[in-house]
Amino acid sequence: MSGYNAAQPLSQSLSVKPADTSIPKKNTPGKRHRTGAAKRVQGKAGAPSFNARIEGIDYDVLEELTGYAVRRAQLSIYDDFAATLGVDGITPQRFSSLVIIGSNPGISQTRLAEVMGIARSGVVTIIDNFEQAGLVERQDSGDRRSYRLRLTPDGQRQLKKYKTAVREHDDRVAQQLSADERQQLRNLLGKLCIGPKA
Repeated sequence: MSGYNAAQPLSQSLSVKPADTSIPKKNTPGKRHRTGAAKRVQGKAGAPSFNARIEGIDYDVLEELTGYAVRRAQLSIYDDFAATLGVDGITPQRFSSLVIIGSNPGISQTRLAEVMGIARSGVVTIIDNFEQAGLVERQDSGDRRSYRLRLTPDGQRQLKKYKTAVREHDDRVAQQLSADERQQLRNLLGKLCIGPKA
């Protein structure tokens, strides 16, 4: 199990790595994204899925840590996400990037990095992969240091499919929660993102 580092920023601990893994250029027959009824795949390099609760293990102070609880839930959620879109090379970070670009056509790489909370060099790598896969195109903004990003027609089609798959994934991981509980959870997690008051 991945360790919880209390000193690690929450945004960093929730990032998905590696960001430099290539995205398949095109879906091949039998390789399209999988939904809840599809066969689950194991993690990277055949690693077993994360077990949030192992019998006989004393978790001691970890049980009291909010950050550890969030991290534990994130690992379980990521397992299902990877089984859903991992075959397409789409991680939560990449899906979020595509959504932001699709909803904000013309956004710059620098602005996208700010929105995603990652280094600009990381965004460049992500966009390089999107561009090679034919999902995103860079447009000259008149400033050699910046490009405007837009989804290609194929990128728009693929994102529509990804959104459907991710909504099904989200329903699965939150199936034990009512609609009100889901909203309450999102609100509470939003408070964690604000950070401690000075």
